[in-house]
Amino acid sequence: MKVFHLSHTDLDGYTCQFIAKEFFKDIVFFNANYGKEVGVRIDSILESIRSDFTQRLSAKFELHNPLSYLILITDLNLTLTESMNLNQKVQDLKEQGYEIELTLLDHHISGQECANKYPWYFLDSTRCASKITWEYLLEHYTLQTPASKPWLHNLVEMTNSVDIWLEDGYNFEFGKVAMGMISSSNELNRFMFEREHRFYKFRLIESTKDFLERENGAVEFDNALFCLKKQILGGDPHTQTMDSITSQAQVRLLQDKKQECSIHFQDRLGFLSYSMGGISVLANLFLRANAEYDFYLDVNSKGNVSLRANGKCDVSALSKEYFNGGGHKNAAGGKIEGFRESFCYAEIKKQVLQKLQIL
Repeated sequence: MKVFHLSHTDLDGYTCQFIAKEFFKDIVFFNANYGKEVGVRIDSILESIRSDFTQRLSAKFELHNPLSYLILITDLNLTLTESMNLNQKVQDLKEQGYEIELTLLDHHISGQECANKYPWYFLDSTRCASKITWEYLLEHYTLQTPASKPWLHNLVEMTNSVDIWLEDGYNFEFGKVAMGMISSSNELNRFMFEREHRFYKFRLIESTKDFLERENGAVEFDNALFCLKKQILGGDPHTQTMDSITSQAQVRLLQDKKQECSIHFQDRLGFLSYSMGGISVLANLFLRANAEYDFYLDVNSKGNVSLRANGKCDVSALSKEYFNGGGHKNAAGGKIEGFRESFCYAEIKKQVLQKLQIL
């Protein structure tokens, strides 16, 4: 069975996924905040299942392993319309021969109407989603490493205390530190580096293990967290600043995306990123390390554009002509009028190329 797991973007949501990977070997993760992103991620899951089904059939994997899928959604309450659409799409796939199980595990009472209508929608407002997920998976599946059960149980109980705000619950103070850790740990952009961003948060969650049972663990973990983040990002906490470590980590990841993110504009080569924000240090470091590029362009969710160059391109002129902006030769900004926010990089790139009159 292959699992596609969609979860929320807070401590509870990522802990659900951290737990799930301890039960399933073949699992693909997606994350969403509320609003339009939920539908986008669900559609991505369904498309991934179709693609996987086709590939595995062509490779004749069905001769050895049944083509079965689990769509697992945690810590997200769907609207009635979202639930109806998902239910119908899954039913359509089943009628086409797909073997799919759908399970939603949540604790937000606003999903009660959906829970009343669909048997796959499990709702329990007395526990956080991590605890629901942990207990559900223990009942229905096998933990790959049984020895990890005690600490995973403690992780879940800590998350439960802070997520549903039980001040007298297990390690509530530690939970507040962990909750803040996840909400503020955005050193790796979620949209540009989806997998790496999630893995980073998994590593942070895993790092709680060494402190959770200490007498003064909440304070010790709080004090150690900054250095732990530096180490997880691949830096030396004693000789490097967080800004330097983060920038270098981001540049390494961006370099892996050259084929996807390059823009050929007139006789210039540019690099396009999405919602990186505060790109001055990052863009200059990237351009120095990748001399083939003439400029760096970042666009945010509102269509605001930031451009940087390293003496090889006048980005103020580029910004003035195409983005109704301006600035300096090596640093400029502007805006894409009529920009449509998206959670898909390809759609962002298409809008930029259209604005540059390349498409």
